[in-house]
Amino acid sequence: MSEKKMTKYDLKVQRRKEAEVQAKKEDRIYKIIMAVIVLFFVGFIAYFPIRNTINLYTPYFSVNGEGVSKIEFDYNYALAKNSYLNENGYYLSMFGMDTSTIDSQQYDDNLTFADYFSQIAAENIVNTKAMVAEAKAAGFTYDTTAEYEQMMADMEAAAEENSLTLAQYLTQSFGDYATEKRLKSVMEETLYAAAYYEAKYEEFLPAEDAIIAHYEANVDNYDSVDYHMQIVNAELPTTNPDGTTPVDEEGNEVAYEPTEEEVATAMAAAKAEAEAALDTVAEEGTEYTAALKSGVNSLVADFLFDAARVEGDTTYVEDTANDRYLVVSFDARYRNEDPTHDMRAIITTTTDAQTIVDEWKAGEATEESFIELGMQYDENGMADYEFLYEGMPVTSVDERIGEWLAGGRKAGDVTAIHLDDLGYYYALYYIGENDTVWHASIEATLANESMNAYLEEIAAPYTISDPKGNLKYLTVAESTEE
Repeated sequence: MSEKKMTKYDLKVQRRKEAEVQAKKEDRIYKIIMAVIVLFFVGFIAYFPIRNTINLYTPYFSVNGEGVSKIEFDYNYALAKNSYLNENGYYLSMFGMDTSTIDSQQYDDNLTFADYFSQIAAENIVNTKAMVAEAKAAGFTYDTTAEYEQMMADMEAAAEENSLTLAQYLTQSFGDYATEKRLKSVMEETLYAAAYYEAKYEEFLPAEDAIIAHYEANVDNYDSVDYHMQIVNAELPTTNPDGTTPVDEEGNEVAYEPTEEEVATAMAAAKAEAEAALDTVAEEGTEYTAALKSGVNSLVADFLFDAARVEGDTTYVEDTANDRYLVVSFDARYRNEDPTHDMRAIITTTTDAQTIVDEWKAGEATEESFIELGMQYDENGMADYEFLYEGMPVTSVDERIGEWLAGGRKAGDVTAIHLDDLGYYYALYYIGENDTVWHASIEATLANESMNAYLEEIAAPYTISDPKGNLKYLTVAESTEE
């Protein structure tokens, strides 16, 4: 299992327009990292007092000779862990992983999740210190007071909601040594670095000619296609040839394993059905619209994005991994000129969004009052960002929200949407249209590439020293290289 290492400075990317949502997932979770992480605790977890003053003030490791405290490390470890769980926890649970014990489980062949989160935490600390040094050298000034106070207010509210004192909440969220006083400088440094990151990001926004040139050189990555697809599954036998149910040595029923000959026979029949479906797939297949190449099944992607394609072209491909055939009909290819959208969204799991909307309508019913109302219902740390979501392609949200966004909205429109199958309530305030999908995607891609290169450059001179061996991932890396 591997993924791009997350930096502490992806906030601006998250708030910029992004069409290739799946491809840019890890860049879009920064506001979860920089916002207060609201944890929903199951049961009571005891508060552990400080156990060892020496451990508290002795550097946990060093960056260019500057000691990093256990408090700073634990804070960054918690952010790395919780952002990962926010992004992947649902899927991990679907695959049977107990995320409550994720630290002790294997991330890959060499690292546990604890090692992986430690690596991300250490790298984020390096990036923070490099960014702070750059900001100070540039004479950058930024008052973190308001943001810090809001974060503490949010944490106090979260602690109360979970029947914890603030002290208990901080230790549960950020480690045994965490107190408001000890975390203050760490949090303020993080906020200062993030503010400079945002300022630098603006400098890296590409010029229009660079956007056009990138599109022309990578047209397949930014064009969209409309198509129809039908799946023809092979009818594999599920019982023994005599019709009996297979059992194991202990007499328990087990799944039947078809022979190679049985699979070949079933696939031959599916192929014949797929060939016949070529004539009907355009009318009977499932319709897909505005699909990017990154979101299309790889087995049919090259066919659909072939420059020679014309409306009505059809084909079928064998999917041996899933014992089936995919039948597709090409409808159209185009550069997606649809606008992205800006909105404010109050998202809850406990309060009916219609209640929130009704309360808003009974008040001043302004954009400002919507933000103020959201402060009462914030469950996902978006208060710091005034519940703002910018540059949202319709395809990046649930189709029920997408239909509302694309439904001829005007500034100030408000609605309540309940995604009952997902367990979420959305109170939405429409701001207006933003950049086109393709243009916004390229702008974000180029700016992000430039920003990542800048981060790598300024962090390159920084080295980590770990004489106590607290960062086990470094030992693993050294042994792997040997």
